[in-house]
Amino acid sequence: MFDLTSTTWIVLWSALGAITVLLIVLLRTRWSSARPLRKCAILSLWVHVLLAFAATTVRIMSGAPELGSDTPIRISIRTVIEVETKVEAEKETVKETPEETLKEAKEEIDADALEQVVEVAAKPEPSRSPLKAPSLLASPAPVEAAPEATPLPSPPTMRRIAAIEPAEKPQEPEESPPTEPLPPAKVEPTPPSTYADRFAKDRDQLAQQRGGSPQTERAVRQALGWLASAQAKNGGWDASNFGAGQERVVLGHNRKGAGANADTGVTGLALLAFLGSGHTHRHGPYAREVTDGLEYLRQHQRADGSLYGEAQLFARMYCHSMATFAICEAYAITGDTHLKPMARDAVRYALSMQHPTDGGWRYRRGDTGDTSQLGWQLMALRSAQLAGIEVPGTTWTRVERFLRRVRRGSAGGLAAYRPEGPPSPTMTAEALFCRQLLDGAGLTTTNQASTREAIDSILQELPSAGHRNLYFWYYASLALHRGQHQSAEAAAAWDDWNHALTSTLLSTQQGNGSWDEATVWGGYGGRVYTTAISAMCLEVYYRYSPAEGPSEVAGRRGWQAVR
Repeated sequence: MFDLTSTTWIVLWSALGAITVLLIVLLRTRWSSARPLRKCAILSLWVHVLLAFAATTVRIMSGAPELGSDTPIRISIRTVIEVETKVEAEKETVKETPEETLKEAKEEIDADALEQVVEVAAKPEPSRSPLKAPSLLASPAPVEAAPEATPLPSPPTMRRIAAIEPAEKPQEPEESPPTEPLPPAKVEPTPPSTYADRFAKDRDQLAQQRGGSPQTERAVRQALGWLASAQAKNGGWDASNFGAGQERVVLGHNRKGAGANADTGVTGLALLAFLGSGHTHRHGPYAREVTDGLEYLRQHQRADGSLYGEAQLFARMYCHSMATFAICEAYAITGDTHLKPMARDAVRYALSMQHPTDGGWRYRRGDTGDTSQLGWQLMALRSAQLAGIEVPGTTWTRVERFLRRVRRGSAGGLAAYRPEGPPSPTMTAEALFCRQLLDGAGLTTTNQASTREAIDSILQELPSAGHRNLYFWYYASLALHRGQHQSAEAAAAWDDWNHALTSTLLSTQQGNGSWDEATVWGGYGGRVYTTAISAMCLEVYYRYSPAEGPSEVAGRRGWQAVR
C-alpha cells in the first residue's frame, strides 16, 4: 500500500470524481451518437480505474511488519489432532461394548415410527412404477454394511421386522399372470366440420368441382415445399432473410420498414398454409415442420400471452393475430391439449387489446381500430371458438359495432379502413368476409343489397400480374367463394374472380415454388408472406367447407389449361 497522507487521498478522489462527472456529461452530449459498444468500453475501463484506486485505500491487516509476538500459531493443527483422537476413542468404545450401543439405539427409536414400519410390512406391496421404490424397509442397513465382520446381535427392533418378513420366503406355485385387456386405441378427435374438406379422401375432386385444378394443387405443393426449405433451424421463418422490412410508402404512409422483425407473424402465415392443405403437427409429410413452427411460437410467447415477438409497432398486432390464428386453428383441428395454454393466453391478450367502445384493434391498447386489423383478429377468435375457447359475447357486439362505423355506400356494402376514411375495394372485401363470419355464427345478418354492392366494388379490380395485391386477393377470394351460392350474380362473380386469380397466380409463381415480394405489401412481409398467402388463396376450394354444394365454375371452358 502506498504511504500517502489523508489530504493526498482526498485530492486524488476529488480529481477522480470530477473526471467521472466529465465522462458522464460527454457520453450524454458530445459522445451521445457513439456506438453503444464503445460507450460501454469507456465506462468499463473507467470503473476498473476507480476500483484499482479503491483497492489501494483498503487496509486488509492492521499493524506493521516485523512487530509483535513471534509465538507460532498451532490452533488448526491441535484441533485436527484432537478430533482424530476423539474419533478413534469412539471407535474403540463401539468395538468393546456392542450390546450397550445397540441398547441405546433401541431406546432412541420412535415408537410411532416403528408401528408405521410394521404396518407397511404387513400389507401386500401394491404394484409400483419402476421409478418408485419402497423406502421404509430399506432403513435398517447398518448390519449389512460389513458382511465379513462378526455379525452383531440383532436388536429387538430388527427381530420384530424379520418375523413379519422372513429372509427366505416359501416358494409358491408359479401362476401365469392374468391377461389384462389391451388399452383402447387412441382415437383422434374429429375436426370441426368447418375444416373437414381439408382431409377429405376425394379432396382433389372437390377442388376441381369448386374451381381448382391439378395445376392449382401442384402450385400449392410446390409452395409448401419452398416454405419447408425456408424454415430456420429454430422452427420459425426469418422474415428479414427473405426481403421483409422494405419501406415503399404504400398508400402514402411511411411505416418505417415494418415487417423486418415480423418473424412470429410470417411463421403464423406459413403454418396456416400447411394447415390449409391438411398438414398438422400430427399427420402429413410436413408434421415435423408444423411441430417446429408451433414450438417456435410457444417459445416466443410472452408472459402476458402476446405473440408479436420482436416486431415493431406497426407490425405487432398483425403478428400477434396471425400467430394466434395459426395456434387456434391447429388446436381446433387436432384437439391437442398441449396447445390449449398457448391458445388461451393468446386469446386473452387479443381480447385485452380490443377497444372497449370503438370495438376494433390497432397498434396499441386504447387505439381506436381499423378494418385491416379487425379481419385477422376476427379469424383468430372464430378459430378459438371452434377449438372450444370461450370468447365473450360482448366481443362480437363490439366487432359488429365497428363494422357499422366503417360502412359506406348507398346500401352499406362498401367499407373504409377507418371510420373517418373513404371506402376501398380491399377493405370492402375484408369487411364483407367479416360480416359473413358473424352471419355464420348467428351474430348478424347479411343484406343482399349490401352484398351486391360489395361484390361490384371487388370486381372492379380483378387479379392481374400488373398490379398484385395479395392481401386484397386473399380476403376477396374467401368472401366470394363463401357467398357464391347466395344468388346467380354471386356465382358469376366468383367464376370471373377465380379465373383471373388462378391465371395470375399460376403464371407468376417462381420455379422454386415461391412468389416474389414485388407486390403491394410484399416489401413489408417478404417472400414468406407472399408465398404463404398465395398458397392460401389457392387452398380456398377446401380451406373452409361451404354451406352449399359445389358451384358450376368447374364447367367453365378453357380456364383450366393455364399451365
